[in-house]
Amino acid sequence: MAATTSTTDQAGTGDPVEAIARDALRLGVGGRLPTTTHYQAVLGVGSGTVQKALRRLRSEGALALTARGHQGTFVTAADTALLWAAARMPPVHLLLPPSAPPEPLRVAVAVARAFARIGALTTVGTLRGAEPRLRALGEGGADITLMSAGAAADLLPAPESGDPAAAAPGDGRPGHRALALGKGSYYAPGSLVVVGRRDGARPCAGDGTLRVGIDPRSDDHRRLTHAQFPPGTVRYVETDFTHVPRAVLLGGIDTGVWHTVDSLIPLDAAGLAVAPLSAPGALALADAVSPAVLVAAADNIPGVLLERAVAQGALDPLPGTAAAAGLPLVEEPLRVRLDRPAG
Repeated sequence: MAATTSTTDQAGTGDPVEAIARDALRLGVGGRLPTTTHYQAVLGVGSGTVQKALRRLRSEGALALTARGHQGTFVTAADTALLWAAARMPPVHLLLPPSAPPEPLRVAVAVARAFARIGALTTVGTLRGAEPRLRALGEGGADITLMSAGAAADLLPAPESGDPAAAAPGDGRPGHRALALGKGSYYAPGSLVVVGRRDGARPCAGDGTLRVGIDPRSDDHRRLTHAQFPPGTVRYVETDFTHVPRAVLLGGIDTGVWHTVDSLIPLDAAGLAVAPLSAPGALALADAVSPAVLVAAADNIPGVLLERAVAQGALDPLPGTAAAAGLPLVEEPLRVRLDRPAG
């Protein structure tokens, strides 16, 4: 039996129609709505006002309810689009890494399409680092963020008893919903490469040691670099992983692991060479961290709805699949919101 839970106190409104609609969105069909007394106490309104709000939602076709005596009132049918409008929800805000490669952009468009089906707008911001993006969820700076499976494994506690919203005991963090997508949805096969000079990654250091770019702020890049270029065999040079080709071109490093993105000038035209990962450990790691993971706070309504979309197979950003065929990188439901620094 579904428990009575409510986000009314977090809705930021004293309107019972909005409050009930938000609770119904989060609870879904089969969920038990809070009691009339609850809404009276939280919203400071009378019983008649709450009943009027319930009648309105029913008459508009947004909600169907069934009273089961002392067990409470349950949602038996719900129109998500009508409830979203009644709840006056703000646009869904999604945080991506800066200089996002094609794969995260495909995920962003797939998310936007999923919310567009209920008339919701999705905005996108960027913030460097999976941990800061995760922290932004708790601070109300975003509804959903995106990270690799590798970052999610490091930053999110393992769910207990299959609970997607479980948090590590005593860590002080709110629970999270982690929605893992298919392999290749964050790092497509072959997109993680090694960049060097076209004439070979000849050491430029005085002692003849190969200088390898490494980004300590990116756990994926650090681990991939260690797997491809083991410690003790090279000299690591701190480098923003998105700037590896530039650092090679300018002579700051000899080589480095890079996540391929489109560039105005082809790398070979700039005198750079691109090769696939070759070390077995690096190849295995690249495969393990390749799925994208969408993360939302446990009580976040867009996160709840996105979890349902994923469960229903309504979100698939992988090119070549039925759901993603012909998926463009930009479309009408998606907006870029430059409200957070990318550095």
